[in-house]
Amino acid sequence: MGRVIAFSQLPAYLEQVEAANPALTRATILDTNVLITSGYEVRAEFEHVHGVLDLLNDRGYRLLATVNTKAEFLEFQRRLHLTETLLDMVDQHSRMRIPSAARAKITTLKGSLSTAVGADPERDFVFNDVHLKKIKKEFSAGPHSGRTGWLEICTNFLNGHLQAMAQELEDSGVEYVSQHVSSQTDLFHTKIDWPDAMGIVEKTGVSFSDSMILNAFQCSHCPFIVSMDFDVGYAVLADPRLKDSIMPDRLAAEYRHYHFR
Repeated sequence: MGRVIAFSQLPAYLEQVEAANPALTRATILDTNVLITSGYEVRAEFEHVHGVLDLLNDRGYRLLATVNTKAEFLEFQRRLHLTETLLDMVDQHSRMRIPSAARAKITTLKGSLSTAVGADPERDFVFNDVHLKKIKKEFSAGPHSGRTGWLEICTNFLNGHLQAMAQELEDSGVEYVSQHVSSQTDLFHTKIDWPDAMGIVEKTGVSFSDSMILNAFQCSHCPFIVSMDFDVGYAVLADPRLKDSIMPDRLAAEYRHYHFR
């Protein structure tokens, strides 16, 4: 059974675990929200996340992302960039000609999103996939009657953006971790397999997305995971096979109410 360590406790925690094990594997897995927050200044934990990553970099830790976290990070970037693009299109100063039905749909969903964010300050002002599909249906695929088509929007505003974000992630020092990369074989002690991932789901009811990250973590020599996901900390505290999780102070404090021990 692992522990949840608050961000503010990380310096003392690292001193302790490094002193106890001089041969410690200096590597950690980052979850999706950590990756997103590190590049999204409007999030409340932006400065805290950068403080954690800077500390780990200074102490020589490799920062790792699984295929799941990288995909989820890029999915968020897709939705964020499309949201910003579409909202710019309905701005009163925009010169882009789009279908009136699309303009109405974007405006309506913007209002709904504003209400949802007002009720939940932790929610990002970003259209979800259901929103984007509804908006997309109001556009012609190609140009029609002098109005911009959806494929033109993607070509002009989305093309190359995700590749740039993936490169930016790599340039920041975050490695894509895989058991198939020869330089990373020493990071793992067990093969990553489906039955173990399903076992984590059955133990705590977390999503398969979270379980795949947790399974990679438990199969690795990484002494801890850095997460901003409530379910990750919950699983760490509930499953005796899992190791420690480094989490924001506000989340770390919440687990006191669940009587794991």
